[in-house]
Amino acid sequence: MLGSTIGEMAPSGRRGELKAFLRARRAAIAPEMTGLQRSTRRLTPGLRREEVAALAGVGLTWYTWLEQGREINVSGETLRRVARALRLTAADEEYLFSLAGLEAPGNTAFEAALSPAVQLVLDGFTVGPALVLGPTMEVLAFNAPAEEVYSFGDYEGPFASNHLWRAVMDPARRQLYVTWEESVRNFIGLFRLHAAPHVDHPRYKELIAALCAASPDFARIWSEQETRTLQPYELPLRHPRLGALRFHSVRLSIENFPGILFFLPPADAATRAAFTRSTARRSPSTHGRANGRTARGSPTPASAVRGPGGPKK
Repeated sequence: MLGSTIGEMAPSGRRGELKAFLRARRAAIAPEMTGLQRSTRRLTPGLRREEVAALAGVGLTWYTWLEQGREINVSGETLRRVARALRLTAADEEYLFSLAGLEAPGNTAFEAALSPAVQLVLDGFTVGPALVLGPTMEVLAFNAPAEEVYSFGDYEGPFASNHLWRAVMDPARRQLYVTWEESVRNFIGLFRLHAAPHVDHPRYKELIAALCAASPDFARIWSEQETRTLQPYELPLRHPRLGALRFHSVRLSIENFPGILFFLPPADAATRAAFTRSTARRSPSTHGRANGRTARGSPTPASAVRGPGGPKK
């Protein structure tokens, strides 16, 4: 796609996200970072709109309307100049393109069937956890080590099968993360980027509204408008039975499917040894299902149950 029209291409929810994102990024750029002088009378914390427009080589009216989410024509080249002026990362630039209605990697339909072959891939990965998350971070499939680490069936409520909800709201899951703030910030940034094409979907809106209402931590991090890429990173965990674990979190996109494939190979000898022992005593019945069921039953749809949810009694 060579260009789009903001307003025609981007529904209201996406336009709102576009406004908040551009304003946050503009406020985060100090004038000195771009070679501009900071006057004593400056009230704006970051760049002014006219400064961004000048740096990007676009008209002030056009940029103002872009930031306001108004109906204007947008080309990829023009949007790239805005991205450079705001010093956006590669992840931020991809997010900006998605919000503006321009084709971006991973922009696939919200509903898509997960091939049963993916479950075979997950089951064949025995050295550590492996799982597939949907566009709003719901757990769709997993292997036995993932069930052992995350205990997918030990929680109930409207978002029982949602990996992001449990990372934020489940006390046991929060204890699992050695560096909770860093880990969940990475996860939220990945979710923001990955779900950008779906911000007007009811399931997306319901999840964000529920998390913002239930968790000041989530609301604070979400308001900072950060994005993260699929770049692998090291993930330390603290498991009540397996002990200290350290993984390489490797995230991959799946072509023509709006989900993310996670592989967690061990990052040290102690973690490898823990899963070698665990594999030896594991029953094949603990594997997940690619049809969205966990090893202990079906997740409850978010629209069917109200309330914050919690560990099963």
